[in-house]
Amino acid sequence: MTRHPAKIVTAWLATLLVLASLHIHLNRGGMREFFRRDRGRLVVGHLPVTCHLTCPVTSWVTGHSDHGAIFESRRFTNFAAMTEAFQAGDLQAAFILAPLAMTMRRRGVPIKIVYLGHRDGTTINVRRDDPIRDFAGLRHRRVAIPHRYSNQRILIQRMMDQYGFAEDDLELVEYPPPDMPAGLRSHQFDAFVVGEPFGARAELDGYGRVLYFTKDIWPDFISCVLAVREDLIRTRPGMVQELVSGIARSGMWLDAPGTDLTPGVVVGGDGAQSDARAAVLPPTWPRTHRMQAAVIAARREYYAQSPDLLRHVLSHPPDRVRYVDLAPARPDFEEIQRYAERLGFFRPSTPRNPFDFDDYVDTSFAARAQGLTIHLEAR
Repeated sequence: MTRHPAKIVTAWLATLLVLASLHIHLNRGGMREFFRRDRGRLVVGHLPVTCHLTCPVTSWVTGHSDHGAIFESRRFTNFAAMTEAFQAGDLQAAFILAPLAMTMRRRGVPIKIVYLGHRDGTTINVRRDDPIRDFAGLRHRRVAIPHRYSNQRILIQRMMDQYGFAEDDLELVEYPPPDMPAGLRSHQFDAFVVGEPFGARAELDGYGRVLYFTKDIWPDFISCVLAVREDLIRTRPGMVQELVSGIARSGMWLDAPGTDLTPGVVVGGDGAQSDARAAVLPPTWPRTHRMQAAVIAARREYYAQSPDLLRHVLSHPPDRVRYVDLAPARPDFEEIQRYAERLGFFRPSTPRNPFDFDDYVDTSFAARAQGLTIHLEAR
């Protein structure tokens, strides 16, 4: 066999250059990203509301792990923009309003609900100086809701039924959730109903007060759900399962006792070094999981909100919002569907054109997520 010294030397030089480049990359802190090269990645849409808190928590945890998929949360400011991205296929997974997910499915958008986002976590708020003391006091008033196809809209209808309101006894107006506190303050409406932390914002700023917590008027209230596109279920069921299991584990961690710090969370002071990549827990705060979640979610890439605001929502009272018992249950959705059909969200189910729980919910992923450990590092 004829050898060509020049070619051999060239090949060896090329190999050495590759090895040298890899050595420099790994020794400049690139080891984590090098081993992540083949990790799955999925963008999950959310709004900066505590109903969606398990989304940034799961995103944070996967971003501080060297194995498993990375779930990258993407913040939207309103449901309309997120719905548009979801319908177009630009977004394959998102936390959206339960009746909105049902309506999209009824209209042919290929999505399925696979898990819940929370329980409770919504408030009806009025101005502090308004004499309203119960729902009856809202008769002939103007009330803001976050979206036409929201469970908050259904909650208002449920309360109207309970108090014997006629359909024209309330004026409802759709209003972007982040703008609701300012709208209440400027008398754009007399009350608003929305997922936290916007009720707490008006409360802490001194001009609003909570008229009702949903936990007291509709126990186990559901506002938002985790929905995914069916093509993702079909082509990457393992990814969907990992997402649902991660969301379930995050929820259990949030509501579990303990002061163990999750990766990436540090306590301020005591000589702790400043690190822009760390979530800093104020030294005077409890080290509970919920307080850690507050400083994680408050970061610019997630909610870009005050940690004190999120702390208030997650602790005053502690059951203001809950993150356990999140497997989709048929009776919950059947009640929502009855109201959704009555309010004209979508075509009612008929024997000739049926539509029910099994059409818009896939319970298999939640079933496989049961019995998970709450330890966030166990992936």
